[in-house]
Amino acid sequence: MDSNSIWTAEDAAGDFVRVLKQARDSGPQEIRDVTGVYVLKAVSDGTKGDVAKSLMKLRPKG
Repeated sequence: MDSNSIWTAEDAAGDFVRVLKQARDSGPQEIRDVTGVYVLKAVSDGTKGDVAKSLMKLRPKG
């Protein structure tokens, strides 16, 4: 993974749209916090619309 694919949890939360876009366009994004390392990977099964748009609809508001 290159350096722009590694995020702190704080940065990822603050720029969630960009994390989703990079996962879709550039590949898996690594998010690190004190509880562990998480990898966000966009996967399309071909039957649904854009993955990033679907995830954005499910995100918490506020």
